[in-house]
Amino acid sequence: MRRRDLLLSLALLGCAGSRRAPAAPRASVARDWMPLRTGAAWSYDVQTGIGGDNVLSTLAVVRTDGDTFLVRGGSRTETYEYRPDGVVREREYILKDPVREGTTWTGRDGATYTVGPREPTRTVGGQVFREVVSVRRETPSTRITTTTWFAAGVGVVEITARTESSLGTAMEIRSTIRGYSLGDPPPEE
Repeated sequence: MRRRDLLLSLALLGCAGSRRAPAAPRASVARDWMPLRTGAAWSYDVQTGIGGDNVLSTLAVVRTDGDTFLVRGGSRTETYEYRPDGVVREREYILKDPVREGTTWTGRDGATYTVGPREPTRTVGGQVFREVVSVRRETPSTRITTTTWFAAGVGVVEITARTESSLGTAMEIRSTIRGYSLGDPPPEE
């Protein structure tokens, strides 16, 4: 995707208003909740928890090679992979099969991931998403708990990260989807 096309896609994402998402396809495996393909892009409103500031964050799939995807967010590019048993970001599973309540796995730094219950709908940023599942990541070493909500056929729609300082001060960062584009259609099989 050329830079001009990427910028146009991101501008359109920012213009997305309140809308009802189309019916989600029936999701059965992890990749159904994280659609990655050339040109896919997401924009998020991020409440930083610092002084009430909000920022715009974007992610875009900039290159694909089979089941490997380069995803750019700001100045950082990360590698995502579809594996037979889940979706991996930077060599750590972010969603693992079977995607059902109670499924757990261990990540880096002793982090524990747990799949929450499926929600038939979830409203985020004025948009209604269908068939949503949450994944909670708890990291004892950093005392950070992150919950990520994935919508079938859309990807990540919301993230909250919470921690408490050694002085007992709580902090929360919250990202909510503003808009998205699923990019080029997958090749015919």
